[in-house]
Amino acid sequence: MSNEISTALGQTLHFITSIKLKELERQRDTFTAYANKVLGEAEATSDPVTRVSVLIKGIKEWSGLADSISPTHNLDNIEKWLDQARSDPSIAGEQLRDWAGILSTQLRHSVTRFDYAKLFGNLLTEWLKSGDSQATAPASVDAPEGSAESATPSTPTAPQDVRAEKLEQKAKIQELIFEPKVMDTKAIENYLESLFSGDEASAALKSVRESLDDFGSSLRHEKVDSDDLDWLIKSLLSRDLLSAQKAATVKTFLGNMVILEEVASVLNMQLASLDSWEWPEEGVYVEMRRHLSGKYRAYMDTEIITALLFQYLGMKWSIAFKDAFRSVVKSRAWKRDTAFLTRDQLQRRSDYLPETAGPAIFSTSIEGHRQKQQSEHFFMTQLPGEYTTQSSYDGEPKPGEKANSGLHAQQIILRMVSTEAHLQRALHGQFTMMRADLEWFGPSLPHDSILTVLRFFGLPPMWLTFLEKWLTASLCFDVDGPARTRRRGVPIAHCLSVLCGEAVLFGMDFAVNQKTGLYLYRIYDDFWFWHHDPEKCATAWHEMQQYANLVGITVNMKKTGGACVGGDLEPSLPKGVVGWGLLTFDASQGRFVINQHGVDIHIKEIRRQLDATKSVFGFVNAYNKYIQYIKRQFGESAQCFGKAHVDEIIQTLNRIQNEVFPDTNGSIIKRLQGMIEAGFGIKDIPFGWFFFSINRGGLEVHNPIIDYLTLRESLSDSPETAFSTELENDKKTYTSLKEAWETSAVVTSNSGDWGMPEVQDTIHKGGDFMPFEEYILGRETRLETWGATYLRMQSLASATRITLPAQVAAEYGSTYSMTPYDVWVVALYAEELFKRFGTLLIVEPTLIPVGMVSVFRNSKISWDATNTSAPQVGVGRGRGRGRGRGGRGGYLGRGRGWS
Repeated sequence: MSNEISTALGQTLHFITSIKLKELERQRDTFTAYANKVLGEAEATSDPVTRVSVLIKGIKEWSGLADSISPTHNLDNIEKWLDQARSDPSIAGEQLRDWAGILSTQLRHSVTRFDYAKLFGNLLTEWLKSGDSQATAPASVDAPEGSAESATPSTPTAPQDVRAEKLEQKAKIQELIFEPKVMDTKAIENYLESLFSGDEASAALKSVRESLDDFGSSLRHEKVDSDDLDWLIKSLLSRDLLSAQKAATVKTFLGNMVILEEVASVLNMQLASLDSWEWPEEGVYVEMRRHLSGKYRAYMDTEIITALLFQYLGMKWSIAFKDAFRSVVKSRAWKRDTAFLTRDQLQRRSDYLPETAGPAIFSTSIEGHRQKQQSEHFFMTQLPGEYTTQSSYDGEPKPGEKANSGLHAQQIILRMVSTEAHLQRALHGQFTMMRADLEWFGPSLPHDSILTVLRFFGLPPMWLTFLEKWLTASLCFDVDGPARTRRRGVPIAHCLSVLCGEAVLFGMDFAVNQKTGLYLYRIYDDFWFWHHDPEKCATAWHEMQQYANLVGITVNMKKTGGACVGGDLEPSLPKGVVGWGLLTFDASQGRFVINQHGVDIHIKEIRRQLDATKSVFGFVNAYNKYIQYIKRQFGESAQCFGKAHVDEIIQTLNRIQNEVFPDTNGSIIKRLQGMIEAGFGIKDIPFGWFFFSINRGGLEVHNPIIDYLTLRESLSDSPETAFSTELENDKKTYTSLKEAWETSAVVTSNSGDWGMPEVQDTIHKGGDFMPFEEYILGRETRLETWGATYLRMQSLASATRITLPAQVAAEYGSTYSMTPYDVWVVALYAEELFKRFGTLLIVEPTLIPVGMVSVFRNSKISWDATNTSAPQVGVGRGRGRGRGRGGRGGYLGRGRGWS
């Protein structure tokens, strides 16, 4: 890849930066000469008083230099003491020499800071010219910096292997989407009719059909206005569907009322003529983009107005379907596995126990927390519930964006599974869990199944006709190749695609629920379920397979498996690995452990990525982003995982660094020191400079081990004992309550929930108290202490803040906005940096192009290895029929096999 700056944005950034750096170089040269002159004059005099006077005068005459003197050495005070020394022999010569040394050192520190400002500028220039930044690189393909692939990626290291894999996956996708899969639609209809044949289910289905019919009629008459375009454009951009060039164009629409009104007018024209809408005859170009998982995905390069139209309809119908399906879950048709107390049992508890039977108690119980998590995080997670913008799958949400529900849900499910394993083991002695994944779900989804399911749930005929045309897109995989009609599957990253997939899979959700009472925790096409009774899990698995065969989708057995804690796995359940990211569930330990084989593959990939960079900043950016990605694959540290999880992560991170940087004994800093020495001739750079923030003139290399050291103290050594402790507490509380009943005394339980004054009217002397077996019936539905433990086990580890030394705290002032990681880094390296720079503000922000800092932090890394000269990035250069290149995106897990 050429080192030339080829984009307009890159040229602008380079121009701005070069002007600032030229001014920096001029100031540095001038100041260095001035400082050397002052130091030379001071050294030339033998009189200590005169030497100090020369230094004070020199410091004061350079604008702003006096302000950089260490706050522990007040320049005005030294000047006053110097006047005293001229007439007072009580000022010792040694003290004068100390003052001269302090001021000379401060001058030299200022020269050093200028030197590091120049180094910072040189590194920026190198980065701008290298092609390591998306903002400045020549056009090419941009793939996201992460994906939701649950399995560890298979990463080829040779470019020819990558090209071969690209061609192989391209051929596979074409094989799937251009060959129709004819389904027995009557069998699907009969199955769904049987599923909803009960009185309550039938009533719920009728409600769904009526609501969708009403919505379809009203949508035909709706108009798009400029206010709609704000959320519409932002939601489209958040899907990363468009090429970088088209995305940049769409961003210019925001805030321009003239353009927004024109776009709204065109969209309304298209909506009004939706009956006659067709794909362009020449077809839509499809581009293959590679994800960090090593898999390629096929993205349609849709025109901007057309993409906005699809997004509008997709958002509208997605919200309507989500509301309709939610009504089914809330209806009496939806079964609950947990046994609820009867009215008589609740009344007895009200009579015997100092608690109310109101819903507030249920909401704080284990089952209350379960249902809340099911509703908020695992109910059709990809369908929007409102017109908001969602961050990209692996990205941090920007202002105004919601965190991506899929990534968040993946972390929650890991904590739920671990907590439930501890709970069920304590209550029932064993725990069975299953995790399943669908293979090539997006590209393989039969159109017959999509249309049959949507027709069954009540999508009006006019909208079915439009959707059928939308599904059968005319596609071109080669720039000058022939257009072919899609006969199967849905396009990646489209909101309408999500709707099709979620509608089909809701049938599976409901089927499993009706057959077993279990809740199918589903994140896109990734399924989890569990129970203490292995037979229920076996029934659920059987029903999933039956439904999958019926609608023509395939379970990916490589990513499907079961595990049993405290017993043998039920024979009909698959024995594959249960895991996510870099975690695998170890049934013998009853917890998730790190998949070290998967780590090995990532080590090879990060080496390749780092070797492909051509600048120090690019190297650091690639390292930081990959490390953050790997951290997410380890799962967030939580109480249910305990201290062992954090310790294993720390050991693994140590291994990663040792194997990625074997020539420097695992030190990325020594590797960077060598790069800077080779490129810029600067030696002996302090370690702290590499870790300090860019805003203070450092390189901001991230040390992930510190993240976990700050969390370690807040975690338990034995999280598995949490619920067994509750069992013991139940016995103690029951004994106290029974004694209180028999003696008419009011007692306070261990949890502090009892002993309220109003209880006195419900406790009667004499008679038999309820048996212990009856009391514990409410463990999962009524006892708040169990609910509190269940919630606490899923809570994230809290970071510990270390104490900053007084001198460091004085320099920073308030540390309120600093993270525990930042405080740790500053405290660790402050002494070293004080000695080198005299301050912790290594470079004055005014001396460097601070506007480039955010560009550096936000620049995207491409993970395509087809060009070995440097990472590749998308900037939207046109090709072929005017179709752009680049962009990011994915669907159902940001690239989980959807084309």
